[in-house]
Amino acid sequence: MKFFDSLISGALELIQGLSETNYAYESCKAWTDVGFNQVILQKHSAFELSGTGFNLVTSSDIEEGITVIGSELCDIKKDCSFTRISLVQIDEQESEQKAYNLIRKIEYVKYHYFPDGYMIRTSSRSHKEAVRVSEDAVKAGISFQSVGNLLIDKYKENPAVKAVKVIFITSEKADHKTFEDMAQKSNAITETLNHIMNSVNFDCDTCNLKPICDEVEGMKELHFSTAAKKEVGE
Repeated sequence: MKFFDSLISGALELIQGLSETNYAYESCKAWTDVGFNQVILQKHSAFELSGTGFNLVTSSDIEEGITVIGSELCDIKKDCSFTRISLVQIDEQESEQKAYNLIRKIEYVKYHYFPDGYMIRTSSRSHKEAVRVSEDAVKAGISFQSVGNLLIDKYKENPAVKAVKVIFITSEKADHKTFEDMAQKSNAITETLNHIMNSVNFDCDTCNLKPICDEVEGMKELHFSTAAKKEVGE
């Protein structure tokens, strides 16, 4: 499953040359999960991170760990732009339908991890992701390293997930707008997969998802093969 591989390559190219800190994945260093989304009032917050968060799923090998591009949480003194990208390696799936279902399950992980003092606000309708970090959490030593370890733990609760690389980006030099565009394209690819699996209309000339089929390697072939199977089934 390599529909997102070009986006992965593009994302890694965008962070080349920027200052980075890398951490190995160590579950024992994961930040505490409180089990619910805390409400952190503005008067108790140290700062807010505002931007984009999204996943890119592949069956290709991923170098597992956490990468921070820019400042760690302990060094941030004011509100700033933010991008979180999770590169998720999965087992090769038996069918595209199973791959799609797994992609959706991986997407839902962001609604089920609750780092202590790290209030995440996200929407099912977009890839906007905002984080409010409490003063108490900063004093207690919260870091992208510990939050990243917790997030990887959550992804790997699914046995089909083999490895995860979480990239946190706070650098002012990063192109956050392009990352937002990538998140939207990732969503379009997922929606195209869903359309191919469920649609009875295989007329490319009238399909509004045709640009994705034309651009993403393997998508058009999947479209035609699925159409052929449905015709045989009929």
